[in-house]
Amino acid sequence: MTRILREAQARQRAALIIALLLLAPSLFGQAAVGNEKFDQKEYQAAIDAYEKVPQAMREATTLNRLGISYHLLNRLRPAENAYKGAIGKDPKNATFLNNLAALYYSQGKFNDADKEMLRALERSPDNTLLRQNLHAAHYAKDNTRTAREVVRSVFAKSNPLLVEKRDGNVLQFQMLMPAKDISEAALHENRGDSLFARKMYEEAVEEYKKAIAIDGYNASTLNRLGLVYHQMQNFDQAERYYQAALKQNAYFVEVLNNIGTIEYGRKRYDRALTQYKKALNIHPDSATIYLNMGACLFDMKRYDEATKATQHALELDPKVLDRAASGFGTLIQTSRRSDPTVSFYFARLYAARGDKDLAISYLNRALDEGFKEFDKIKTEPAFAALAQQEGFIKIMDRVAELTAADAPR
Repeated sequence: MTRILREAQARQRAALIIALLLLAPSLFGQAAVGNEKFDQKEYQAAIDAYEKVPQAMREATTLNRLGISYHLLNRLRPAENAYKGAIGKDPKNATFLNNLAALYYSQGKFNDADKEMLRALERSPDNTLLRQNLHAAHYAKDNTRTAREVVRSVFAKSNPLLVEKRDGNVLQFQMLMPAKDISEAALHENRGDSLFARKMYEEAVEEYKKAIAIDGYNASTLNRLGLVYHQMQNFDQAERYYQAALKQNAYFVEVLNNIGTIEYGRKRYDRALTQYKKALNIHPDSATIYLNMGACLFDMKRYDEATKATQHALELDPKVLDRAASGFGTLIQTSRRSDPTVSFYFARLYAARGDKDLAISYLNRALDEGFKEFDKIKTEPAFAALAQQEGFIKIMDRVAELTAADAPR
């Protein structure tokens, strides 16, 4: 009897698979219809189409869009189910976690929204919109009474879901700070940006401090204030505000890099490396962080490791060495100290990459800085490709002259 039952179940499964295969073009067509209606913001029509696709055949993006459609129609229970279904299919997708956080935010569950936003930032630390949402969630979590009053007095009728906008497949939170405070903080922040750009550092500090006195949850502003102090060589104050920014956004990779650069400036190289490694755990493809790590390792005389880090930086971004520190909330590149051995290693690195002009330039620099290990220049395999270059021939002439000058008389 059991065998007969198993055979019957197998036949049913086979029939279901055949039916799904026959219906597949039509079902996938429904997904396309849903997408079209979703793009047109016809959310009920999008739901009607998406719901015709069997759950087993719904892709993660389809589930996310179904969740948004329900969400924006204020049908929050099915929206939550759809978001969680999308996360179940693709747990690493920051967009889906963000939208689940937005749903909690719509319900006034600010602690839950904050937790989901941290999970989202962990997966997509560079996403500007997600950073803004974390800012909003942090503020609402810590200022619940004020946030609820803003909802009651401003958004209860005009925007009860507290969604400022939909950007593609991502929902942006409505900031629940009083409008006057938002406007005033932005005014001081913009003034600070302008003054910072003109290198009017003391004035920029005052404007940024006024901004964060109103809104101390803006990690970007806190980081910029740290950058101003950094430029002023006031490392203690720079670190203070970097740490404050990191408290607001633990995945703010630029801040981790900047703290590492503070430690580098203090010649506390082990601590700098720790910060750079933390930053790379979040953003493993940052050329600037690898470059900074290389500079740190060079100063520690760990030349082979430094060369590998610098080589990797150049593989990620061939022009990373040409860029100076710039902008707000950006990475700060460490400036390499004068070291003839470092110049030799850079020459070797560029020769191996086939950049003959830069290799010769760094070899000249190494000699200018007092490099004396002439046999290394003569025997380095990477320099064989330079043998016919006029610049390298001149370098070898310099080496001969310096060798003769150093010979005992």
